[in-house]
Amino acid sequence: MGRAIFFDVDGTILTRDQKVTPTTRSALRSAAARGHTLLLCTGRCDKEIYPWLWQLGFTGLVGSNGAYVKVAGRVVQDVNFRPEEIQELARWFTAAGAGFIWQSAEALYPAGTALDRFRTHKKDAMPGDWSAYAEQITPYVRYETPRVASKVSFVLPGSSGLHLADVVAQFGERFTIVAGSMGPDGQENGELSPRGMDKSVGLKLAAHELGVPLSDTVAIGDSANDVTMIKAAGLGIAMGNGTPEAKKAADWVTDSIDDDGVATALRHFQLV
Repeated sequence: MGRAIFFDVDGTILTRDQKVTPTTRSALRSAAARGHTLLLCTGRCDKEIYPWLWQLGFTGLVGSNGAYVKVAGRVVQDVNFRPEEIQELARWFTAAGAGFIWQSAEALYPAGTALDRFRTHKKDAMPGDWSAYAEQITPYVRYETPRVASKVSFVLPGSSGLHLADVVAQFGERFTIVAGSMGPDGQENGELSPRGMDKSVGLKLAAHELGVPLSDTVAIGDSANDVTMIKAAGLGIAMGNGTPEAKKAADWVTDSIDDDGVATALRHFQLV
């Protein structure tokens, strides 16, 4: 039986210019051809996934940091905030002057300056070229407070004097909060999910759905929201460009994304 291999997206598969290198593409297709099941395990929601990514051999998605799980086209889990929680969080982030984006299975709901970071001509834009991302999400953007959402990503403006620790102090006992990896350089950002939701939860649920024991799962990631899945998997791998926390949690550290770290890992463990 092949393994179930869970891949983070940004910083693991996708470069800062929203591309997958030819070597990584080839390695992913080879792993799928060898009989392994490839799943995306990401903070992104379903609507943020480029359609062409599925053509690289992926058959499942653990999205919104574990709150949403889809395997072979079947939605296995879709956990959302309660409506009153959405209203409370929206008021707090608005008062803080934060830019934030709600995610649901059907749409994205930006508030404040949330989308500015993906526009390359803006002063506080994300490093790299995110024009493909902006194009991908445009049909699913709604400018309103959602009634249903599974995650909110936020960027704290430097002028507010607030830090991620302040968000944790305010909401950490009621929600899952991790440092984000999709923010402009020099600005603190994070991801807030329903209580108990993280990538390890989605990984375990997807593996159970596939009938794959945890000992036969592999997880590859690079940032704070990947730590739990790296620890939970039978084999946890951190990218060379990963955070210190991700590397510490891993069984093995591969090369950076710019040096085709995914392909290196798959070859090292004879998965291709």
